[in-house]
Formats: sequence, C-alpha cells, structure tokens
Amino acid sequence: MTNRAFFALVATLPALATEYAPAIPDGPIQYNDYIYDTSYSTGYDAYDTTSYAPAAPAPLPAASSARRGYVNLNVISSDYTVRGMGLRDSLTKYGYSSLSASYTLPNRNLFGRGIHQRISGEYGIIWDASCPLSDPPLARLGYAIGKEIFPNLTIEAGYTFRHGGFEGYMARSYEGASHHGTQDIGLTIAFNDQQKGFFGKAEAAYSFYGLDGTYFDIEAGYRFTDVTAYGNFGADLEISAGIALSSGYWGSEVEGVDAYRVKMALLPYSHTGRFGRDARFYVKPWVQVSWSGSNAAEIDATTHGAGPVDHFLMTVGIDCGLNF
Repeated sequence: MTNRAFFALVATLPALATEYAPAIPDGPIQYNDYIYDTSYSTGYDAYDTTSYAPAAPAPLPAASSARRGYVNLNVISSDYTVRGMGLRDSLTKYGYSSLSASYTLPNRNLFGRGIHQRISGEYGIIWDASCPLSDPPLARLGYAIGKEIFPNLTIEAGYTFRHGGFEGYMARSYEGASHHGTQDIGLTIAFNDQQKGFFGKAEAAYSFYGLDGTYFDIEAGYRFTDVTAYGNFGADLEISAGIALSSGYWGSEVEGVDAYRVKMALLPYSHTGRFGRDARFYVKPWVQVSWSGSNAAEIDATTHGAGPVDHFLMTVGIDCGLNF
C-alpha cells in the first residue's frame, strides 16, 4: 500500500466513528411474528385503572375488653325515692340500701341486626322494721333488647317485674291487688357521650299488672372533668336534672307530674387507673334534691289523706361498684 493511500484511510476513520445511528421509524414495527406499536395515547382511558385500585382495609376486630355489665352497691341512701319522688319519714325513716346489676349477653348481633340483649336486677332493703314498705323487701327483674342507632345513642325495649316497694304498697293497699307485684313494658332512649360529657335518658312505660297506667321519666346532665386534683387522685362532677310524670299509674285520677329532681355526683378517680373513670372499680358519693309535683295531692287523696309523698326532700348517698 502506498503512503498516499495509507494516509487517506487514516483520515476517514474519525468520520466513520462519529456516524449517527439511523432514525427509529414511527408506527408499527414488525420483528418476525410480533408487532410492537410505538404510538401512544394521551387519554387516561387507555389505561385500565381498575386493576390498580387499592384493596379495602380489613375491618378492625372488636375490642376484647368491651364492658358487658356492672354490679352496683348503694351502700346507703338517707331516703327511699321512686324516680325522684320522695316519701315521708314515716315510710323511710332510716334510709335505704340496694344491690343492683346489669349484664349484656355475649351475642350482640341478634337476628343479624346488631341487637343486644340485657338482663338486670335489684334487691333493696328499707331500714325501718315498722315501715309498711319494709316487708317484703324490694326486688326487681328486667329483660330488654336494644340497639345503638347512632354513636352514643341507644334504644331499648324491655319488660320489668317489681315486687314490694312503693309500687307494691300502692298495688296491694289501694288498687285491690292480692300481691305486692307490678309488671310493665317500656321503651328507653339513652345518650352518653364520654368524650364531650353529655348524657341523658327518656323512658316511657305501661304497667298492666298490679298498677294500671303509664309513667315517664326524662333526665339530662353534663359531666365536668377534673374539677379537683391532688397528687395521683382527682375527681369529675356530674350534674343532672330530671322530671317524672305519670298518668293513671298511682290511681285512676292521678295524672301529672310526680316529681322534679336535681342530682350532683362526685366521681373520684386515680391516675394509676385502679378506680374511677375507665377502671373496673368505682366509688360515687351523691346528693339529690327533689320537689313533688301536682300528683302529690292526688296521691294523698287516693291514700285517704295518709300523705306518703314528701313535698321537698334532700337525699344523700354513696354508691360503689364494679364494671366488667
């Protein structure tokens, strides 16, 4: 090879090394039996987004520590009252004590409708052997079905059997019954917002055995938190007001207001969680002031002037109990 040909070849090598690659053609390109379309769409409908939808979260399991009931001991009440209606000292001279309980059955989804079943009971003693209400002792049994229709709002329909007490006394002595028992069916709507502190209840019932009539009980209140604190201990305060009414319940001519009431309860608690608030054990001292309504005079007339209803009454008491 001559020198002139050699230098010409060397001069052309940089040009060969920097030669651009051929342009990629638009449209479909076929390689053997497969076709790849390099065109694209700007519309989102070209993508199947349904296959990328996130899965729905699994439902959270129910809390295993959900409370099902309570046992409450009314250690002592200075007076015996019925829905705020107080009775004279001749009937409740030394006060009243009671043991009550409530239990919601494990199946809280009756008929697949989220309906629960609850049983309740109470046994009470009037501390005055000479009082006509002290024999027999007070007893109550109840059964109810209910449902939480809105957060913190529950409705229940139930049956209650009572024996003794003022109801049994009126049934036996003035309604001609041969026993001290009464039975009724009722509807209750209860609201309790633990976070905001509001609570209330509205109850309507019809008695068809022993006493024949209807009664109503309405109550509303508010819970003040941390009204006092000292070291590891503190206390909340509940204030509520209520009114009890009846129609034909205490007698065919008795219709109107049974009593008005205002109640204050102190709810002590420990920061260690051993009692009060969300703890299992609680203690609750309370005081209630009640005034009789228009039915007081009519009940007095029914009992031939015996005057069992106290027109003004201040009752103090203390409860303690166990949530479970």
